[in-house]
Amino acid sequence: MRFKLFFIAFFCIQFSYAEKFAFQPESSTHLIGEQVKFTLSYEGNEAFAWPIFEDTLTKDLEIIKTDKIDTLAPGKYQQAIFITAWDSGYFIVPPIQSGESQTAPSLLRFNTLPVNPQQDIKPIKEQLDTPFIFAEIQELVVWISLGLLLLIGTILLLIYFIKKNRNKTVPEPVTPPRPTMEVLWERYYALEQSKVWETGGEKEFQFELSLILRSFLEFKYNTRALEETTKNITIQLTSLGLDRKLKDDVTHILNFSDMVKFAKQKGVFSQHENALNILKETLETHSEHIG
Repeated sequence: MRFKLFFIAFFCIQFSYAEKFAFQPESSTHLIGEQVKFTLSYEGNEAFAWPIFEDTLTKDLEIIKTDKIDTLAPGKYQQAIFITAWDSGYFIVPPIQSGESQTAPSLLRFNTLPVNPQQDIKPIKEQLDTPFIFAEIQELVVWISLGLLLLIGTILLLIYFIKKNRNKTVPEPVTPPRPTMEVLWERYYALEQSKVWETGGEKEFQFELSLILRSFLEFKYNTRALEETTKNITIQLTSLGLDRKLKDDVTHILNFSDMVKFAKQKGVFSQHENALNILKETLETHSEHIG
């Protein structure tokens, strides 16, 4: 019995040590409108889902700016977030939660700006009015002349090509359509080999990843996916009675893609690679064999 209790305690200690999630400010006292730098840090599982931030933490605390997520080591990440308040007093910073992990709350104080009552209130200065000098007129004339020359040249070229090609009839080549799944696999392998998420192209990567998945859903299940929201796509898949794993995989890819495209979050390398692997499994499991 003692050995079992020791083993359970040892496991809990190891688990608590392996995962660290914190949200800490540089200091706790600031002036109204002054930006407070918080550092959100995590150390633990490489597949950790990074929180998505809106414009505010609470009704009193506004998020001014969020920096990109820095990968310090596999499973070790941090992000700088700048916060301010537009009123004086004490404000509670609520816990930041992701899954079963959450940070500890903290307390900030914002003070009013110091005012010297012995100094007189000074009037607002009038706007400085400077004369319009000849050099500015000359520069304006030059730019207008260049713009007119460019416009005239463009019109002349357009007239030339219209007259040249007026009597030409070029038959449009008829190209037989390629199999849909062949095109989707070609786009998938091109995306996989590009690795654009490693060179700052996270948004472009997720945009193409989402398009491939949406095109597959329209082709395979005759759904409206290209122009629909993630929520509407999930509702359509549910109405078709598809298995839960497919719906979960599709929802995971689309939600993460929306986070990168619209929530100004970039994610970490492992999250992009995981989304790519899920897409491949979806295409392999549910697509017809291309011979």
